[in-house]
Amino acid sequence: MTIVSVRLPEKILREVDLFAQDIHIPRAEYIRMAIEQMNDNIRVKKRSERLKAVSLRVRKESIRVNKEFSELEDDLED
Repeated sequence: MTIVSVRLPEKILREVDLFAQDIHIPRAEYIRMAIEQMNDNIRVKKRSERLKAVSLRVRKESIRVNKEFSELEDDLED
């Protein structure tokens, strides 16, 4: 594992220590878990944003295709 040095405000470090003790894990493990959770949250958010963008493109294409079909149907009815 790589060693990383991080500067934290005292208040955050006190909370980290308190919560890590509450769940009986070392400080470093608590911080690793917090970073993993944040990475997971960002990964999910980015995936959601990509899906939303693709969905909007597909929606626009569907509207265009539906319009073409409507125009064809109108031509057949005439």
